[in-house]
Amino acid sequence: MKILAICGSPRKGNTYSVLNSIQESYPDIDYRLLMLNEVNLEQCRGCYVCVLRGEENCPLKDDRDMIIKEISDADGVVFASPVYVNHITALMKNFLDRLGFFAHRPCFFGKYAMVMAVCGGFGAKEANEYMDGIFSVFGFNVVSSIELKTGSNSEERKRHNNEKTIKAFDTFIAITKEGQGDISTPTLTQVVYFNVFKAISEMTKEVGEADYQFYKDKTDYFVDTKISFFKKMMAKRIAGKLIKKMD
Repeated sequence: MKILAICGSPRKGNTYSVLNSIQESYPDIDYRLLMLNEVNLEQCRGCYVCVLRGEENCPLKDDRDMIIKEISDADGVVFASPVYVNHITALMKNFLDRLGFFAHRPCFFGKYAMVMAVCGGFGAKEANEYMDGIFSVFGFNVVSSIELKTGSNSEERKRHNNEKTIKAFDTFIAITKEGQGDISTPTLTQVVYFNVFKAISEMTKEVGEADYQFYKDKTDYFVDTKISFFKKMMAKRIAGKLIKKMD
């Protein structure tokens, strides 16, 4: 099993220590820890070229595609960030910004993920909810989430955090092993999301060629999977109402 851990910390502090301890506790797993502050990932310019014309046209030439390949090659991915001002770090946010085209054209279906937020006091819940939401939109099946507090950093706190981490990672590994490559049945919200974006891609095909090419041959969802007739019908009805509100 191949697991990739992506750390959004600008230093090798508490979040790095937790991720590193996982590697020490699971020597039989092919585990790679990638620090975002150690790769060449330039700041997103907000030019929207990746969304409209395709990610291959991004003017920034750095390690973005290398990171995407690492994610694609892994069976599961751990996304971890310290909490800065009640949210994820700027490093992790820029990472998500640079992969923002996956919100339009998700491709990580059948890939499992775990999210982790490490804080000294508050904000871990909000940071995890944000990461869970974004990575789910990218296609990941987020199956484990953990919030760690390191304020006191006492031995008792360290032991407690280690137990929580091992429990969450055990769950993540078990589900990843059992369902490798499986695509979970999409929720109604996910099917609505698909229908909205497909409709928008047809409405804006003159300027958004990348989205149009992505959606034009898709009918019910991003990938082939079982969706009930009732869910398809309801999703199209809800999506239709949402599209009308956008006009």
